[in-house]
Amino acid sequence: MIFCCRKTVFAGLLLSLGVITTGCGGTPVSELAKQLEHDDHSVRYDAVKKLEAYGPESIEAVDALAVALADPSEKVRYRSAKALSKIGIGAAPAAVALKNSLQQAESEMRYYVVKALANVEDAAVVAVEELTEIIEDDDEARIRYYAAKALGKIGNQAQAAIPALEKTTKDVDEKVRRAANEALEKIKR
Repeated sequence: MIFCCRKTVFAGLLLSLGVITTGCGGTPVSELAKQLEHDDHSVRYDAVKKLEAYGPESIEAVDALAVALADPSEKVRYRSAKALSKIGIGAAPAAVALKNSLQQAESEMRYYVVKALANVEDAAVVAVEELTEIIEDDDEARIRYYAAKALGKIGNQAQAAIPALEKTTKDVDEKVRRAANEALEKIKR
C-alpha cells in the first residue's frame, strides 16, 4: 500500500492489473503524453516533469518522450532524456531517438541520454559507435562512465568498442576505469 493524494491505494496491484493508469495528480500518463504535443513549451515542460516523477510507471509515454527529445525547448529535451533514463529497460523503444539526440545534446542532457542508453541494455546496440566516441572523447567522467556501462550491457555486439574500452581502462577516473573493465569482461564472454 502507498499513500497517494491522501488516499491509501493498492497501487502496485491495480497498476499491474491495468485497473488504473493515473499518478498522484489524477492525470493519466497517456494524458500527460498528449500534453507533450501542446504548442506552449511550459505545458510540455510541466507534463514531462510529471512523467519523469512517475519513473517506470510512465512507460506508456515512451514514444512521446522519444519525440520530445527533439523538442525546440532545451528544457523539454533535457527533462525528456531524464524521464527516459528513469523508465529503465522499458525505454528500449526510444533507443534510436536517444542515439539521434546525442549529436545536439547539451552536457546535462547528454548525461541523461547516455544513462538512458545504459538502462535500455542491449537495445542500445544502435549507439555503439556514439558510445565508443564518448568514452574516447567526452570531458565528463560521469558521461564516460555510463557510456562504458552501456557498452557492457550491449555485450558481444559491442566488439567494435574493445580498443576504446581497453584505452579507457587507463582513464583518470577510477569509476570509469572500473566500468571499462567490467564492460570488456561482458563483451568478451
